[in-house]
Amino acid sequence: MEMVPTVKEHVMDLVSVIIPAYEVEQYLDRCVRSVVSQSYPHLEIILVDDGGTDRCPAMCDAWANKDSRIQVIHKPNGGLSSARNAGLDVATGEFIAFVDSDDYVEPDYIATMIDAAQKNHADFVMCSVFHEDADGNAVEQTAPVHRKEYAPITDTLRTCSGMDCMRQRGDENGMDNVVAWNKLYRRQLWDDLRYPLGKLYEDEFITYRILGRVSTAVLLPDRLYHYVEHAGSIMHADYTLRSLDLIEALIGKVRFLLDKGAVDLIPVFFSQLKDSIYKSRQLDWSNPQVHERLKTLFRLFRTIPWSSIRYLPLKDRVNYIGTWTCPFLFWGRKTYGEKGAVKGDAR
Repeated sequence: MEMVPTVKEHVMDLVSVIIPAYEVEQYLDRCVRSVVSQSYPHLEIILVDDGGTDRCPAMCDAWANKDSRIQVIHKPNGGLSSARNAGLDVATGEFIAFVDSDDYVEPDYIATMIDAAQKNHADFVMCSVFHEDADGNAVEQTAPVHRKEYAPITDTLRTCSGMDCMRQRGDENGMDNVVAWNKLYRRQLWDDLRYPLGKLYEDEFITYRILGRVSTAVLLPDRLYHYVEHAGSIMHADYTLRSLDLIEALIGKVRFLLDKGAVDLIPVFFSQLKDSIYKSRQLDWSNPQVHERLKTLFRLFRTIPWSSIRYLPLKDRVNYIGTWTCPFLFWGRKTYGEKGAVKGDAR
């Protein structure tokens, strides 16, 4: 196994690590401890207390008293996007990393990624991930492929363009490609970008736009980030009105890919969009709030130009036409979970 270079071999770029915290008092110490213990010491650690009512605000202050690299932002509760944006607004590092407060990282998390960035003149680095439950056991992957544990994002260190990052096993473990964490960003990538407020699946709205700006990215097989799945996480949450935000995000992504000329990715992400519309059948479409939100989303769908249909397989051309012309009638023929309606063939 290749040894991580010592910090003396690095140009000591400052790395800002943003940790949003809200109602996570049982996990926060483990998270912050893993960051302050990094082998790469030149860090600016930004703890964002998002108006928690538990012990998190006091715990953040206690950590700041122990380590001069830590600054704390106390703010009213505004959600994850608001907390990350608050960190971005004050970050001064050449590079930025995010760590969710109920997760934790390996001791060489920053050192390995900063080394990869510097050696390859990259502005974006992404590492592989441990997916585990609250007891530290590997989480079984059930979709879209079945494995005893999640695969690394790559088998060997790779450099590529930002757009090519979307092609890295996106059909197998796309979650790791989309989320804010497990990544190192050059700060300039965020100059005029921030997470959308009030949206679920906030990463789906922003990561593809970041990748569109990346000239050189590095993908690492090293599992350096521990993503901890809890019973109340978004992975296990009930489908609600806010879950429809994913449809909005994916419409934006398909339009973006068309603008970038990445037509080989259109079938992959249109399929995700189609599946997201199908999953919305878990809601009662006759409910006035649901109906109005869907009307807005279907109007937005019509901003995907007709020219995109040439890049779709036949069955998804039918889905495109049905959604564009008469979406409520077209999708109303199936009930979510109905026999014969399967993922990947929502028709």
